[in-house]
Amino acid sequence: MTLQQLRDFLAVLEHGSFRGAARGLGVSQAGLTNSLQALETSLGSSLLVRSGRGVTLTDAGQRLQARAVLIDREAQRAAQEAASALGALNGSLHVGMGPTPTYLLLPRVVPDFRRRFPQVALHFTSGLYERLVPAVQQGLIDFAITSIPEGALGKDLASSVLLKAEMAVMGRRGHPMADARSLRALAGCEWILLGSPGVPGGTITRFFADNGLGAPRIAATCESFTQAMALVGETDALALLPRALIEQDLLGPRIAQIHVSERAHRFDVCLVQRSDVPLTPVAAAFAAMCASCARIVSPLRPAP
Repeated sequence: MTLQQLRDFLAVLEHGSFRGAARGLGVSQAGLTNSLQALETSLGSSLLVRSGRGVTLTDAGQRLQARAVLIDREAQRAAQEAASALGALNGSLHVGMGPTPTYLLLPRVVPDFRRRFPQVALHFTSGLYERLVPAVQQGLIDFAITSIPEGALGKDLASSVLLKAEMAVMGRRGHPMADARSLRALAGCEWILLGSPGVPGGTITRFFADNGLGAPRIAATCESFTQAMALVGETDALALLPRALIEQDLLGPRIAQIHVSERAHRFDVCLVQRSDVPLTPVAAAFAAMCASCARIVSPLRPAP
């Protein structure tokens, strides 16, 4: 098994056919077929099934795919580190960002980073904890900056706290319950979950329980911040969202905080990376810039 064989395997999956992959790689279809046959022989398993509709993975192919992606990513990082040691700061950087760091950090960090590293191609993945942490584990991104539930990270991951993000009740400007001053007064409203109930955007269920209320009425569960913003800004549904975003006027004119007396939960916004692999020099530089920016721009006190 060779790295090129694994990359040929991934190319076939990306293009959906041997013909498309051969064109994309600039090789002959026969040569690509021979490469995949040699890979299957070395593993003793069939990986792909061809049909008129393209290719499908066998069970062995599905198991190999995740490892092949990780191996390819690590090989790219190794090449980038070697080039960096020789003074060539180029290549690519893949970073995952949750909603809070996206709004607070990205617009401030990226221009400075681009001035220092103009040859580095930046790629950002947006999402919530549930999406970003697996992407770090699988090697799809170099690291992530996201809110994480307490005790949620496995031993294969390392984290450092950049911010403490406090959640607050948000609704559309002019909401019928805009003058409410207690969570109990909002018990009859519908709520938007941002992610599953146990993660930062889904803590309204815990907030209700901690204040002696029954289960909240959930209007929808959203997997993206954009979806949640659209619903909160244009309907009477409410949501728990990071207070820092409204304090820095980053949510726009349609959304306002409802100032209930109960204090919502706080979450660590952490830089999460794999514990067994150091960041590349370029990734480490971007991470350090994010940490420095967090100390300056956040109205919330960083964790000690």
